[in-house]
Amino acid sequence: MLDFNFCVSTNFIFGRNTQEQVGSVAASYGVKNVMLVYDSGDFLKTSGLLDTVLNSLEGSGLKVTTLTGVLPNPRLGLVRQGVALGRENQVEMVIALGGGSTIDTAKAIAAGIPYKGDVWDYFSNVMGAHPVFEALPIGVILTIAATGSESSAGCMITNEEGWLKYGCGGPALRPAFAIMNPEITCSLPAYQTACGIADMFTHVTERYFTNTPDTYVIDGMAEGLMRSLVEAGPRLMKDLTNYDYRAEIMWAGTVAHNDTVGVGREQDWATHDLSYELSALYDLTHGAAVSIMLYAWMKYVYRHDISRFARYAKYVFDVDTAACTPEEAALAGIEKTADFFRSLGVPLHLSEADIDDSRFEEMAEKALAHRETVGFFVPLNKEQIMELYRMAL
Repeated sequence: MLDFNFCVSTNFIFGRNTQEQVGSVAASYGVKNVMLVYDSGDFLKTSGLLDTVLNSLEGSGLKVTTLTGVLPNPRLGLVRQGVALGRENQVEMVIALGGGSTIDTAKAIAAGIPYKGDVWDYFSNVMGAHPVFEALPIGVILTIAATGSESSAGCMITNEEGWLKYGCGGPALRPAFAIMNPEITCSLPAYQTACGIADMFTHVTERYFTNTPDTYVIDGMAEGLMRSLVEAGPRLMKDLTNYDYRAEIMWAGTVAHNDTVGVGREQDWATHDLSYELSALYDLTHGAAVSIMLYAWMKYVYRHDISRFARYAKYVFDVDTAACTPEEAALAGIEKTADFFRSLGVPLHLSEADIDDSRFEEMAEKALAHRETVGFFVPLNKEQIMELYRMAL
Protein backbone atom coordinates (compact mmCIF):
# COMPACT_ATOMS: atom_id res chain seq x y z
CA MET A 1 0.00 0.00 0.00
CA LEU A 2 1.21 3.50 -0.87
CA ASP A 3 1.38 6.38 1.60
CA PHE A 4 -1.62 8.70 1.46
CA ASN A 5 -3.26 11.78 2.93
CA PHE A 6 -7.03 11.38 3.04
CA CYS A 7 -9.73 13.61 4.52
CA VAL A 8 -13.44 13.66 3.70
CA SER A 9 -14.73 16.73 5.49
CA THR A 10 -18.27 16.72 4.06
CA ASN A 11 -21.12 16.70 6.57
CA PHE A 12 -23.72 14.19 5.31
CA ILE A 13 -27.36 14.81 6.21
CA PHE A 14 -29.12 11.67 4.95
CA GLY A 15 -32.78 10.69 4.99
CA ARG A 16 -36.36 11.70 4.33
CA ASN A 17 -37.25 15.42 4.21
CA THR A 18 -33.67 16.47 4.91
CA GLN A 19 -33.93 19.16 2.20
CA GLU A 20 -35.99 21.18 4.67
CA GLN A 21 -32.85 21.63 6.80
CA VAL A 22 -30.75 23.37 4.15
CA GLY A 23 -31.33 26.87 5.51
CA SER A 24 -30.26 26.09 9.07
CA VAL A 25 -27.32 24.00 7.87
CA ALA A 26 -26.05 26.73 5.51
CA ALA A 27 -26.53 29.46 8.14
CA SER A 28 -24.47 27.46 10.61
CA TYR A 29 -21.38 28.31 8.54
CA GLY A 30 -21.80 31.98 9.39
CA VAL A 31 -22.67 33.13 5.86
CA LYS A 32 -25.33 35.68 4.90
CA ASN A 33 -25.32 35.60 1.08
CA VAL A 34 -25.61 32.34 -0.85
CA MET A 35 -25.97 31.38 -4.49
CA LEU A 36 -28.36 28.56 -5.40
CA VAL A 37 -27.40 26.79 -8.65
CA TYR A 38 -29.95 24.47 -10.28
CA ASP A 39 -30.90 23.03 -13.65
CA SER A 40 -33.68 24.31 -15.88
CA GLY A 41 -35.82 21.17 -15.86
CA ASP A 42 -39.46 21.13 -14.76
CA PHE A 43 -39.05 18.65 -11.90
CA LEU A 44 -37.67 21.08 -9.33
CA LYS A 45 -40.64 23.41 -9.79
CA THR A 46 -43.46 20.92 -10.27
CA SER A 47 -42.34 18.80 -7.33
CA GLY A 48 -42.19 21.83 -5.05
CA LEU A 49 -38.57 21.06 -4.22
CA LEU A 50 -37.25 24.40 -5.45
CA ASP A 51 -39.78 26.32 -3.34
CA THR A 52 -38.97 24.17 -0.29
CA VAL A 53 -35.26 24.93 -0.63
CA LEU A 54 -35.75 28.64 -1.26
CA ASN A 55 -38.16 28.96 1.67
CA SER A 56 -35.71 27.15 3.95
CA LEU A 57 -32.81 29.38 2.91
CA GLU A 58 -34.74 32.63 3.12
CA GLY A 59 -36.47 31.54 6.32
CA SER A 60 -33.04 31.23 7.91
CA GLY A 61 -32.29 34.86 7.09
CA LEU A 62 -30.09 34.19 4.06
CA LYS A 63 -30.02 36.37 0.95
CA VAL A 64 -30.30 34.09 -2.08
CA THR A 65 -28.93 34.71 -5.58
CA THR A 66 -30.14 32.12 -8.10
CA LEU A 67 -28.52 30.74 -11.23
CA THR A 68 -30.21 28.21 -13.49
CA GLY A 69 -29.61 26.72 -16.94
CA VAL A 70 -27.23 23.87 -16.10
CA LEU A 71 -26.97 21.30 -18.89
CA PRO A 72 -25.69 17.71 -18.90
CA ASN A 73 -21.93 17.90 -19.51
CA PRO A 74 -21.96 21.38 -17.87
CA ARG A 75 -20.62 24.34 -19.79
CA LEU A 76 -17.90 26.84 -19.00
CA GLY A 77 -20.08 29.71 -20.25
CA LEU A 78 -22.54 29.27 -17.38
CA VAL A 79 -19.68 28.91 -14.90
CA ARG A 80 -18.22 32.24 -15.97
CA GLN A 81 -21.67 33.80 -15.74
CA GLY A 82 -22.01 32.43 -12.21
CA VAL A 83 -18.59 33.74 -11.18
CA ALA A 84 -19.51 37.25 -12.33
CA LEU A 85 -22.92 37.06 -10.64
CA GLY A 86 -21.41 35.78 -7.42
CA ARG A 87 -18.85 38.56 -7.25
CA GLU A 88 -21.50 41.18 -8.00
CA ASN A 89 -23.72 39.92 -5.18
CA GLN A 90 -20.90 39.24 -2.71
CA VAL A 91 -21.87 35.58 -2.45
CA GLU A 92 -20.22 33.69 0.43
CA MET A 93 -21.42 30.13 -0.28
CA VAL A 94 -22.51 28.26 -3.40
CA ILE A 95 -25.26 25.64 -3.04
CA ALA A 96 -26.08 23.10 -5.76
CA LEU A 97 -29.60 21.72 -6.09
CA GLY A 98 -29.26 18.83 -8.52
CA GLY A 99 -26.98 16.06 -9.69
CA GLY A 100 -23.40 15.86 -10.90
CA SER A 101 -23.62 18.53 -13.60
CA THR A 102 -25.15 21.05 -11.22
CA ILE A 103 -22.70 20.21 -8.43
CA ASP A 104 -19.71 20.52 -10.77
CA THR A 105 -21.00 23.87 -12.00
CA ALA A 106 -21.35 25.06 -8.41
CA LYS A 107 -17.85 23.82 -7.56
CA ALA A 108 -16.31 25.67 -10.50
CA ILE A 109 -18.17 28.86 -9.56
CA ALA A 110 -17.06 28.53 -5.93
CA ALA A 111 -13.46 28.20 -7.11
CA GLY A 112 -13.74 31.02 -9.63
CA ILE A 113 -15.22 33.74 -7.41
CA PRO A 114 -12.12 34.26 -5.19
CA TYR A 115 -9.63 33.51 -8.00
CA LYS A 116 -7.95 36.51 -9.63
CA GLY A 117 -7.68 34.93 -13.10
CA ASP A 118 -9.99 32.98 -15.40
CA VAL A 119 -11.50 29.93 -13.70
CA TRP A 120 -10.58 27.80 -16.74
CA ASP A 121 -6.94 28.11 -15.62
CA TYR A 122 -7.70 25.41 -13.05
CA PHE A 123 -8.85 22.89 -15.65
CA SER A 124 -6.78 20.30 -17.49
CA ASN A 125 -7.20 16.85 -19.02
CA VAL A 126 -4.86 15.75 -16.22
CA MET A 127 -7.07 15.92 -13.13
CA GLY A 128 -5.52 17.96 -10.34
CA ALA A 129 -2.74 19.41 -12.47
CA HIS A 130 -3.64 22.84 -11.03
CA PRO A 131 -5.01 22.06 -7.55
CA VAL A 132 -7.76 24.19 -6.04
CA PHE A 133 -6.82 25.23 -2.51
CA GLU A 134 -9.16 28.22 -2.23
CA ALA A 135 -12.90 28.27 -2.92
CA LEU A 136 -16.11 29.43 -1.30
CA PRO A 137 -17.79 26.77 0.84
CA ILE A 138 -20.03 24.49 -1.23
CA GLY A 139 -23.32 22.91 -0.24
CA VAL A 140 -25.31 20.22 -2.03
CA ILE A 141 -28.92 19.07 -2.10
CA LEU A 142 -28.57 15.89 -4.14
CA THR A 143 -31.34 14.98 -6.61
CA ILE A 144 -29.56 12.30 -8.68
CA ALA A 145 -27.41 9.46 -7.38
CA ALA A 146 -24.61 9.02 -9.89
CA THR A 147 -21.36 10.95 -9.98
CA GLY A 148 -20.48 11.09 -6.29
CA SER A 149 -19.61 14.76 -6.75
CA GLU A 150 -21.43 15.52 -3.49
CA SER A 151 -18.27 14.65 -1.55
CA SER A 152 -15.53 14.25 -4.14
CA ALA A 153 -12.65 16.68 -4.58
CA GLY A 154 -13.05 17.15 -8.33
CA CYS A 155 -15.33 18.50 -11.04
CA MET A 156 -15.65 18.30 -14.82
CA ILE A 157 -16.59 21.19 -17.13
CA THR A 158 -16.92 21.41 -20.93
CA ASN A 159 -15.40 24.41 -22.68
CA GLU A 160 -17.57 25.26 -25.70
CA GLU A 161 -14.48 26.63 -27.46
CA GLY A 162 -12.98 23.44 -28.86
CA TRP A 163 -15.45 21.23 -26.93
CA LEU A 164 -12.88 20.24 -24.37
CA LYS A 165 -14.16 18.33 -21.34
CA TYR A 166 -11.55 18.95 -18.66
CA GLY A 167 -11.41 18.51 -14.90
CA CYS A 168 -9.99 20.21 -11.88
CA GLY A 169 -9.48 18.98 -8.36
CA GLY A 170 -8.32 19.99 -4.93
CA PRO A 171 -9.28 19.89 -1.27
CA ALA A 172 -11.27 23.13 -1.49
CA LEU A 173 -13.74 21.45 -3.86
CA ARG A 174 -15.08 18.92 -1.35
CA PRO A 175 -18.54 20.18 -0.38
CA ALA A 176 -18.97 21.40 3.19
CA PHE A 177 -22.28 19.57 3.43
CA ALA A 178 -24.42 17.22 1.36
CA ILE A 179 -28.15 16.84 1.97
CA MET A 180 -29.21 13.45 0.65
CA ASN A 181 -32.87 12.39 0.58
CA PRO A 182 -33.28 9.18 -1.45
CA GLU A 183 -37.01 9.90 -1.76
CA ILE A 184 -36.24 12.77 -4.14
CA THR A 185 -34.67 10.33 -6.59
CA CYS A 186 -37.67 7.97 -6.72
CA SER A 187 -39.15 9.80 -9.70
CA LEU A 188 -36.02 9.54 -11.83
CA PRO A 189 -36.55 7.75 -15.16
CA ALA A 190 -35.11 4.28 -15.64
CA TYR A 191 -32.37 5.25 -18.09
CA GLN A 192 -31.08 8.11 -15.95
CA THR A 193 -31.04 5.80 -12.96
CA ALA A 194 -29.17 3.13 -14.92
CA CYS A 195 -26.53 5.55 -16.18
CA GLY A 196 -25.94 6.69 -12.62
CA ILE A 197 -25.34 3.13 -11.43
CA ALA A 198 -22.97 2.47 -14.34
CA ASP A 199 -20.99 5.58 -13.46
CA MET A 200 -20.69 4.50 -9.81
CA PHE A 201 -19.44 1.08 -10.84
CA THR A 202 -16.73 2.52 -13.08
CA HIS A 203 -15.64 4.89 -10.33
CA VAL A 204 -14.73 1.80 -8.34
CA THR A 205 -13.08 -0.10 -11.21
CA GLU A 206 -10.85 2.90 -11.98
CA ARG A 207 -9.42 2.50 -8.49
CA TYR A 208 -9.56 -1.29 -8.26
CA PHE A 209 -7.49 -2.15 -11.33
CA THR A 210 -4.10 -1.06 -10.07
CA ASN A 211 -0.46 -2.03 -10.26
CA THR A 212 0.00 -1.35 -6.55
CA PRO A 213 0.47 -4.64 -4.64
CA ASP A 214 -0.81 -5.63 -1.19
CA THR A 215 -3.93 -3.45 -0.95
CA TYR A 216 -6.03 -6.13 0.71
CA VAL A 217 -8.25 -3.97 2.93
CA ILE A 218 -9.11 -1.53 0.15
CA ASP A 219 -9.57 -4.41 -2.33
CA GLY A 220 -12.12 -6.00 -0.02
CA MET A 221 -13.99 -2.71 0.42
CA ALA A 222 -14.03 -2.07 -3.33
CA GLU A 223 -15.21 -5.60 -4.11
CA GLY A 224 -17.98 -5.31 -1.53
CA LEU A 225 -19.11 -2.02 -3.04
CA MET A 226 -19.14 -3.39 -6.59
CA ARG A 227 -20.96 -6.51 -5.44
CA SER A 228 -23.57 -4.36 -3.72
CA LEU A 229 -24.13 -2.41 -6.94
CA VAL A 230 -24.44 -5.65 -8.90
CA GLU A 231 -27.06 -6.90 -6.44
CA ALA A 232 -29.01 -3.71 -5.74
CA GLY A 233 -28.81 -2.09 -9.17
CA PRO A 234 -30.97 -4.57 -11.13
CA ARG A 235 -33.42 -4.76 -8.21
CA LEU A 236 -33.86 -1.00 -8.31
CA MET A 237 -34.40 -1.09 -12.08
CA LYS A 238 -37.37 -3.40 -11.47
CA ASP A 239 -38.78 -1.27 -8.63
CA LEU A 240 -37.82 2.34 -9.30
CA THR A 241 -39.80 3.83 -6.41
CA ASN A 242 -38.35 1.54 -3.73
CA TYR A 243 -36.92 3.85 -1.06
CA ASP A 244 -34.54 1.28 0.42
CA TYR A 245 -32.96 0.46 -2.95
CA ARG A 246 -32.71 4.17 -3.74
CA ALA A 247 -30.99 4.75 -0.40
CA GLU A 248 -28.48 1.95 -1.00
CA ILE A 249 -27.63 3.26 -4.45
CA MET A 250 -27.38 6.86 -3.28
CA TRP A 251 -24.87 6.04 -0.56
CA ALA A 252 -22.96 3.69 -2.87
CA GLY A 253 -22.50 6.53 -5.34
CA THR A 254 -21.03 8.72 -2.62
CA VAL A 255 -18.58 6.11 -1.34
CA ALA A 256 -17.60 5.10 -4.88
CA HIS A 257 -16.12 8.48 -5.69
CA ASN A 258 -14.93 10.22 -2.52
CA ASP A 259 -11.79 8.03 -2.62
CA THR A 260 -12.74 5.82 0.31
CA VAL A 261 -11.89 2.81 -1.90
CA GLY A 262 -9.02 4.51 -3.71
CA VAL A 263 -6.49 5.39 -1.05
CA GLY A 264 -3.08 3.74 -0.90
CA ARG A 265 -2.95 2.71 -4.54
CA GLU A 266 -2.17 3.97 -8.02
CA GLN A 267 -5.41 4.57 -9.89
CA ASP A 268 -6.10 4.19 -13.61
CA TRP A 269 -8.80 6.53 -15.06
CA ALA A 270 -8.35 5.56 -18.72
CA THR A 271 -12.02 4.58 -18.97
CA HIS A 272 -13.12 8.03 -17.87
CA ASP A 273 -10.49 9.94 -19.81
CA LEU A 274 -11.51 8.25 -23.06
CA SER A 275 -15.22 8.58 -22.31
CA TYR A 276 -14.90 12.34 -21.83
CA GLU A 277 -14.21 12.71 -25.54
CA LEU A 278 -17.50 10.95 -26.32
CA SER A 279 -19.39 13.30 -24.03
CA ALA A 280 -17.62 16.40 -25.30
CA LEU A 281 -18.00 15.70 -29.03
CA TYR A 282 -21.28 13.78 -29.10
CA ASP A 283 -22.95 14.98 -25.86
CA LEU A 284 -23.33 11.32 -24.89
CA THR A 285 -24.63 10.77 -21.37
CA HIS A 286 -21.63 10.15 -19.12
CA GLY A 287 -22.91 6.87 -17.66
CA ALA A 288 -23.45 5.50 -21.16
CA ALA A 289 -20.00 6.61 -22.27
CA VAL A 290 -18.22 4.90 -19.38
CA SER A 291 -20.18 1.65 -19.72
CA ILE A 292 -19.07 1.43 -23.36
CA MET A 293 -15.46 2.30 -22.63
CA LEU A 294 -15.09 0.09 -19.55
CA TYR A 295 -16.22 -3.01 -21.46
CA ALA A 296 -13.78 -2.27 -24.31
CA TRP A 297 -10.96 -1.36 -21.90
CA MET A 298 -11.33 -4.59 -19.94
CA LYS A 299 -11.10 -6.70 -23.09
CA TYR A 300 -8.08 -4.71 -24.25
CA VAL A 301 -5.96 -4.77 -21.06
CA TYR A 302 -6.93 -7.88 -19.06
CA ARG A 303 -3.79 -9.84 -20.04
CA HIS A 304 -1.67 -7.22 -18.29
CA ASP A 305 -2.70 -8.75 -14.94
CA ILE A 306 -4.90 -11.81 -15.44
CA SER A 307 -4.79 -12.64 -11.73
CA ARG A 308 -6.30 -9.24 -10.84
CA PHE A 309 -9.14 -9.81 -13.31
CA ALA A 310 -9.63 -13.36 -12.01
CA ARG A 311 -9.90 -12.02 -8.46
CA TYR A 312 -12.44 -9.46 -9.67
CA ALA A 313 -14.48 -12.26 -11.26
CA LYS A 314 -14.39 -14.33 -8.08
CA TYR A 315 -15.23 -11.69 -5.48
CA VAL A 316 -17.60 -9.48 -7.47
CA PHE A 317 -19.44 -12.05 -9.62
CA ASP A 318 -18.92 -15.37 -7.79
CA VAL A 319 -17.05 -16.99 -10.69
CA ASP A 320 -15.71 -20.38 -9.56
CA THR A 321 -12.03 -19.72 -10.18
CA ALA A 322 -11.08 -23.21 -8.97
CA ALA A 323 -12.96 -24.77 -11.87
CA CYS A 324 -11.20 -22.87 -14.67
CA THR A 325 -7.92 -21.28 -15.66
CA PRO A 326 -7.13 -17.71 -14.51
CA GLU A 327 -7.67 -16.44 -18.06
CA GLU A 328 -11.04 -18.18 -18.34
CA ALA A 329 -12.04 -16.65 -15.02
CA ALA A 330 -10.89 -13.21 -16.14
CA LEU A 331 -12.90 -13.42 -19.36
CA ALA A 332 -15.93 -14.68 -17.45
CA GLY A 333 -15.72 -11.68 -15.15
CA ILE A 334 -15.58 -9.32 -18.12
CA GLU A 335 -18.65 -10.90 -19.68
CA LYS A 336 -20.50 -10.79 -16.37
CA THR A 337 -19.70 -7.08 -16.27
CA ALA A 338 -21.35 -6.81 -19.67
CA ASP A 339 -24.36 -8.80 -18.41
CA PHE A 340 -24.65 -6.43 -15.46
CA PHE A 341 -24.67 -3.39 -17.74
CA ARG A 342 -27.23 -5.09 -19.99
CA SER A 343 -29.45 -5.69 -16.96
CA LEU A 344 -29.38 -1.94 -16.36
CA GLY A 345 -30.12 -1.11 -19.98
CA VAL A 346 -26.97 0.89 -20.73
CA PRO A 347 -25.01 0.50 -23.99
CA LEU A 348 -21.90 -1.61 -24.50
CA HIS A 349 -20.90 -0.47 -27.97
CA LEU A 350 -20.47 2.88 -29.72
CA SER A 351 -22.72 1.71 -32.52
CA GLU A 352 -25.61 1.63 -30.04
CA ALA A 353 -25.09 5.38 -29.61
CA ASP A 354 -24.79 5.96 -33.38
CA ILE A 355 -21.09 6.84 -33.08
CA ASP A 356 -18.77 5.75 -35.89
CA ASP A 357 -14.99 5.82 -36.32
CA SER A 358 -14.80 9.14 -38.19
CA ARG A 359 -13.39 11.13 -35.26
CA PHE A 360 -11.26 8.56 -33.45
CA GLU A 361 -7.98 10.25 -34.29
CA GLU A 362 -9.27 13.62 -33.13
CA MET A 363 -10.55 12.02 -29.91
CA ALA A 364 -7.23 10.31 -29.24
CA GLU A 365 -5.27 13.51 -29.82
CA LYS A 366 -7.52 15.48 -27.48
CA ALA A 367 -7.27 12.80 -24.80
CA LEU A 368 -3.47 12.99 -25.03
CA ALA A 369 -3.15 16.76 -24.92
CA HIS A 370 -0.35 17.72 -22.48
CA ARG A 371 0.66 14.08 -21.87
CA GLU A 372 2.14 11.11 -23.69
CA THR A 373 -0.20 8.35 -22.46
CA VAL A 374 -3.61 7.86 -20.85
CA GLY A 375 -4.15 5.58 -17.85
CA PHE A 376 -1.79 3.95 -15.38
CA PHE A 377 -2.79 0.27 -15.17
CA VAL A 378 -1.76 0.04 -18.84
CA PRO A 379 -0.50 3.38 -20.21
CA LEU A 380 -2.11 3.90 -23.63
CA ASN A 381 -0.53 5.83 -26.50
CA LYS A 382 -2.32 7.28 -29.51
CA GLU A 383 -2.32 4.09 -31.58
CA GLN A 384 -3.53 2.02 -28.64
CA ILE A 385 -6.29 4.50 -27.83
CA MET A 386 -7.54 4.39 -31.41
CA GLU A 387 -7.42 0.58 -31.33
CA LEU A 388 -9.43 0.60 -28.11
CA TYR A 389 -12.02 2.96 -29.61
CA ARG A 390 -12.30 0.59 -32.59
CA MET A 391 -12.79 -2.30 -30.20
CA ALA A 392 -15.67 -0.32 -28.65
CA LEU A 393 -17.54 -0.13 -31.97
